[in-house]
Order: sequence, then C-alpha cells, then structure tokens
Amino acid sequence: MSQIAYEDRLAPAVSFSARPASIFIFCIIYGFHMVEEFCFGFVEWGDVYFGSFDWTQNLFGNAVFLILLAAACYAYYKNPVKYLLAGMSSAMWVLGNAFLHISATILGREYSPGIVTAVIFYIPAGLYFLAGWNKRGLVNGKNLIMSFIVGAMLFMIVPTFVRTIITHGRLAVLFHLIR
Repeated sequence: MSQIAYEDRLAPAVSFSARPASIFIFCIIYGFHMVEEFCFGFVEWGDVYFGSFDWTQNLFGNAVFLILLAAACYAYYKNPVKYLLAGMSSAMWVLGNAFLHISATILGREYSPGIVTAVIFYIPAGLYFLAGWNKRGLVNGKNLIMSFIVGAMLFMIVPTFVRTIITHGRLAVLFHLIR
C-alpha cells in the first residue's frame, strides 16, 4: 500500500475531527479578540505594560500573528495527520495569549484589553482541541512539549517578555524580570 493511500485511510481515524476545517475557529476567535483589544484601548495599555508600544507595532504584530496562525490552521486543514503539530501549536498559541492577559490582569490589578475574549474563547477552544486530540490518542509528551515550545513560547510568551525587558515595560516588572 502506498504511503498516500495509507495516510488517506488513516486520516479519519487519527484526526480528532471529521471536519478538520474546524481548526479555523482559532482565526475567527482571534478576530473577536482583536475587536476587544481595539475597542478597549489595548495600544494605550500596551504602551505601559510592553513599553513604547504604538498602533504601527500593534497592527504589524497582529498581521504577522494572523498570517502565521492562518498558515498553521491551513496546513492542519489540508493534512491533519502530517500537520498535527501545526494544529496543536495553534491551540498552544491561543492558550499562551490567554495566559499573558490573565496574568497581566491579576498581577497588574487592572483590566487587560483582550482578557474577556481570552477567557471566553481562547481557553475553551484551546482545551477543546487538545482534549479532542488526546481522546484520539494523539497527544504524547513529545508533541505536547513541541507544540508548547513553538505555539506558546516562541510565538507568544518569549517575544513578549523579551520586548518588555528591553523596553522596561510594566509586565517585566510584574514578573520580576527587571526592577
């Protein structure tokens, strides 16, 4: 049996959903998240918490994140078996973003624009997908760690903290990364 035929036969069994297009929910909820941030002063908030933050940086950063997220979702959609890590990294990315909003709100004791959609959409969606993959036996230590490193750390948490350390943003102070 050819590799392609084997993957085609295996795909419905190992892909967590018969509808891999459902992964695009991450792009949709990202849109809602951006609306909340835009409407409730994320740029002004980010200027304090990230240090020296403006609309150009916000728009550029969100455009890059949306392109990367859409590309990862598309890869998973086209072949959920081959690109499971892309799908799992997308889930970890939204969970990493939720972590930043929640921790900034708790530690800073003020509303972080984006926390509402992070709690209402990001956490349930990220956990839903991870639980679905786990139910199918697709989550193991290696892909869980790799997706966390790629999705949460490399694309969300590390760049955010590096930026806040360099610019002396309030987030770095709250996490005791600088004084």
